[in-house]
Amino acid sequence: MKLRFFVVAGILFTIAATSVGARATTLTGAVTDEHRRPIPGVFVTAKDLAKKMAVSVLTDAKGRYQIRGLFPDRYRLKANRIGYQSAEIKDFTLAETDARKDFQLSAAADLGAQMPAYAWLASLPEGEFKANFMVGCTICHSFGGSEDTRKPRSTDEWVKTIKWMRSNKVDVYSVVPNIDDHELAQWLASNGFGPNRKPPHFKAPAPPSGDAARVVITQYDVGHADTWAHDMEVEPSTGMAWVGDYTHDQLIRVDPGNGAQKTYDLPVKGSGVHTLHFDRQGALWMTFQLVDMVCRFDPKTEQFRTYPGLKKGSLVHSFAYDTFGYIQYDPQGRLWVSEFGGNAMASIDPKSGQVREYNLPGNKATAYGIAMDKQGRIWYTKYLENVVGMLDPETGLATEHPMPHKNSGPHRMAIDAKQRLWIPESGYGKLAMFDIAKGTFTEYALPEPDTFPYSLRVDGVTGAVWITGNGADSLYRFDPERKTFTTYRMPGQISYGRMVSIDYSTGDVWTSLSNLPNKHTSEPMHGELVRFQFSRP
Repeated sequence: MKLRFFVVAGILFTIAATSVGARATTLTGAVTDEHRRPIPGVFVTAKDLAKKMAVSVLTDAKGRYQIRGLFPDRYRLKANRIGYQSAEIKDFTLAETDARKDFQLSAAADLGAQMPAYAWLASLPEGEFKANFMVGCTICHSFGGSEDTRKPRSTDEWVKTIKWMRSNKVDVYSVVPNIDDHELAQWLASNGFGPNRKPPHFKAPAPPSGDAARVVITQYDVGHADTWAHDMEVEPSTGMAWVGDYTHDQLIRVDPGNGAQKTYDLPVKGSGVHTLHFDRQGALWMTFQLVDMVCRFDPKTEQFRTYPGLKKGSLVHSFAYDTFGYIQYDPQGRLWVSEFGGNAMASIDPKSGQVREYNLPGNKATAYGIAMDKQGRIWYTKYLENVVGMLDPETGLATEHPMPHKNSGPHRMAIDAKQRLWIPESGYGKLAMFDIAKGTFTEYALPEPDTFPYSLRVDGVTGAVWITGNGADSLYRFDPERKTFTTYRMPGQISYGRMVSIDYSTGDVWTSLSNLPNKHTSEPMHGELVRFQFSRP
């Protein structure tokens, strides 16, 4: 399969600085160790303090880096790689002339503090108990990746923490494992997360190479310090990035070129804006989880229309969308959503607003991912019931297939052009493919274990599958033909990715980072959008 690339010579990158009248500035340099030996695979990040956007590239085999297209402005510069103590310049001014800045890194004193979550989770014994824990305790945030979640606690301290997690204010989805609090606390305290734990043996991951080393990553801070920026989507006609602020009832538009942001107040307070998708007419659709509604926004007129009528407590979750990310309509012109809290699928007529709900089998309300096949049938995953199912809208009947393993935790899936369902398995760090025609599963282990993937997106052009590897602070690209993965590392820790979006005009891949609550992160963090741009030498 031919991989689509948009040539950006070497690791060079150009932001459209000239679009706002500023001369593009280039920052170059080299990164070496204390013996002046070059260090490859170091993230060098230049964060524009005024525009709240940061550009990161990786050093090459000779330790060199180059970032082009930066705005003349004040920056915070940082060089970091797992295994080395990071170096930072908090205030660095770039004028309208090119600049150079070299970094020297020393060996890290505490490797464990830099390691992603999967390295810490390795101390937990494998099996269904662990999978159950993973499904319930990584659905909204990382575990082990932050000091707050991995710090050693006694059994009594873990019991207190688990009880707090079960509270209504925190466990909105009611997914904390159905395990006795004391049993779960003792298990954690006895397996690497207790006061008497032995220092785990860590091995720093190898630096990215090949295509994964020639990526340019731009991060955009959005919202406030407590913003939960859940899902994002790229507007196909403009390339603008849109994200919902779950906490503050706002919709935010970000210009990728200069970081400029525009904020819209949502028409309903306490909405819990969750999932976003555009339709082929240019409208942006959103699910309002906490008020049981769907909302349509017209970017041209800037008008909202809400669609009530879903059952109370439905926790309306996701839209069915096609292989290019557009809202998908059935033969009757209806769009479809999943109800995590309602144990149902629902159709909505965008013209009349008529809602029809279809109850699903089982007694646990955890309908999560949703997809529509070419026959107009609705496929879904149930996160806690551990099934993938199919609803026939004509008969109202549903059939379900158990996942390959107990506590697989099937998350947000997608369907490809070959009518295969791609499903991330949070409990086991795997990618599952369900062949609709054959009714069979095929599984692929992700490059790192315990990486609790949250969502994925199929590339409508190449057929590649993009998966958020949250326990590894990574984004994975899977080639279904070659059965191979490429791992794209994130520049920072606790990079909990949500839905993936693809800009088909450029080939850029996007996601939003939102670890709930934000206090679990290792440093102050806003809601964040992340754009990956790819290049060839």
